Parts: sequence; C-alpha cells; structure tokens
Amino acid sequence: MHLILTGATGLIGSAVLDAMIKTKDITKISIISRRPVKMAEDAKDPRINVILHKDFEKYDSDLLNQLKGATGCVWALGISQNAVGK
Repeated sequence: MHLILTGATGLIGSAVLDAMIKTKDITKISIISRRPVKMAEDAKDPRINVILHKDFEKYDSDLLNQLKGATGCVWALGISQNAVGK
C-alpha cells in the first residue's frame, strides 16, 4: 500500500508518520513537505520518499508522477499551534 502524507514535520503529521513506519503493510510513504523531515531522515526507511515542495496550490507532472499508484492520503498540513488566533 502506497500512502501520501503532508504535514509530517508537525505534531499530528509526525505521529501519523510514526504509525506509518510501524505499519509493515505500507510499502511506500510519499511525504510532501516544505522542508526536510528529520524523522524520515532518522528512520532510514527505504519506503519513505520525501518530496520537497513549496507551493501547495500547484503540482507539476514530476511530483504527480511520484504519487502515482497511491491508495490513500493523510493531509495533516496546517499552521503551528503558536500561530492559531493570530
């Protein structure tokens, strides 16, 4: 099973990534992130592919090709708790 994850550097996204890493039925994890994902780097798991991407309103064909075959997506992208209410 190939899953897509956004927000992997945040509180919820990092917990989701941890669960995905522990789930052996997941054969590929495609992370779309604005910056490097330390947890993914530290895991050294060959199933993880971090795709650095700045503009979440536009997706080029190269990025979309990397996501082909995905069976699900966890969209955990959001703003920092510190920025809520500002």
